Amino acid sequence: MKETMMEENPYRAMGEEIAQLEAEGKLPEGFDLEAACNDDRFVELLYELEPYGAIRVYAAERAAEAAVAEAREELRREVMDRKKLPQLTRGNRLLSPEEDYDAMSPEAFRALENRLRNHR
Repeated sequence: MKETMMEENPYRAMGEEIAQLEAEGKLPEGFDLEAACNDDRFVELLYELEPYGAIRVYAAERAAEAAVAEAREELRREVMDRKKLPQLTRGNRLLSPEEDYDAMSPEAFRALENRLRNHR
């Protein structure tokens, strides 16, 4: 009779093994069994591996995906922070010498004053 039930539902043994792993607390920390069962990738792994192996590989893949997403987010934040820094408008511009207003002739001072007024 038991053999007939196994032939009718080949997934029953997998389900029982997974339930036992869960009852024994052998699932990885934070593993969401319900979400995993709804994911096609987890189902594929169950076909390829024993249930415990499939669970561990699936959990590792999800952790790796989360780490990549977190790294990308961190890089995005760094780029945004760098954009907030003041940018040089002309990095290769030579600094003009400071004017010595006391030593200027009245004509040179008026010319400088006119230049500044026109520049505004």
